[in-house]
Amino acid sequence: MSSATTIRNIEAVQNIYAAFGRGDVPSILERVAENVDWNNERNAAGEVPWNGNFSGRKNLPGFFSFLSQNADFTVFEPREFLHDDRNVAVRLRIEFTLKKNGRKIANDSMHFWTFDDQGLVTAYRHFNDTAAELAAWRG
Repeated sequence: MSSATTIRNIEAVQNIYAAFGRGDVPSILERVAENVDWNNERNAAGEVPWNGNFSGRKNLPGFFSFLSQNADFTVFEPREFLHDDRNVAVRLRIEFTLKKNGRKIANDSMHFWTFDDQGLVTAYRHFNDTAAELAAWRG
């Protein structure tokens, strides 16, 4: 793949983050493959509502709904973009307050994005401190 493809993929991630900041889920859905493999940390799945497997474009609105219903973000700051031809890894700082108990969560996180030849996201992984997140959730 070319450097133009790599730049396209980085810009796609930046556009997804911007859409997330606006609460524009339809714009995010336009950038993912129909069968996207979307996993947001499985360790606390079942207890923390936004963690687990949300694979398939049709399941992503649930992921974003769980986030908006349960978390008030104060910081969502991508700090470093690492890439190769098909993948973009992003080191970022995320801070939010849980709506159910007022607990604050601050994480240095990694997002790992994989793209197909058409520039659509085919896989997403989120890595963070799930023990701290689960402890805050349990309050």
